[in-house]
Amino acid sequence: MSKYVIKYGRTAQVKYISHLDFVRMFHRTVRRAGLDFMFSQGFNPHPIMTVAVPLSVGVTADGEYMNVGFETDMSEEEIKNTLNNSLPDGFFATAVKKSEGKEYDFNLIEFAEYELDAECKTPDAFNADELMKQDSLTVLKKSKSGEKETDIKSLIHSIERIDAVSGNLGLRVILAAGNNATLKPETLIAAINKYQPDAEIGFFSAHRKALLTKDIKPLI
Repeated sequence: MSKYVIKYGRTAQVKYISHLDFVRMFHRTVRRAGLDFMFSQGFNPHPIMTVAVPLSVGVTADGEYMNVGFETDMSEEEIKNTLNNSLPDGFFATAVKKSEGKEYDFNLIEFAEYELDAECKTPDAFNADELMKQDSLTVLKKSKSGEKETDIKSLIHSIERIDAVSGNLGLRVILAAGNNATLKPETLIAAINKYQPDAEIGFFSAHRKALLTKDIKPLI
């Protein structure tokens, strides 16, 4: 019996799959692949599987993590290949690493790196430096308790322009993500439209490149 951390991603083909549907899909994939989950103890045993900072619907990614326990005597590479042969199109595993001792602590994750590709009426009206010079960036932010006006400036680590793939404004941003605080890309876009309204950002796509520790490094 061993515990592993799996690094994985999803493409635009499956970006509208919810987190709960993803979990169900992975359970079926493990059974189809002939792997055996480790189960928790107690009156209601369940597969040992923890997903780090679940993805929002509509976001693609290639740097996600999950902790999984398997009662399977296979190498890390064999598990990765077995999963990739059984996962539905649009999902893929990029790395599998055996946990030495305790499973990986996802509480170490504090940031997420995104690449955003946005339709923008006036790209030159967006200025990251000017945006971050604001004393505060207060927008309506959703939370479990509802919506409230929140200053999100402290939740933005960095913003930089990059070449756009399909829209006309490309951004690479590092935002708070984890148990302590999370900032979603759509909330950042709302702040840009509020404080730099001439940019007029409309539809945008988001791709989560990596989940990062407080030192801005990948977990593995």
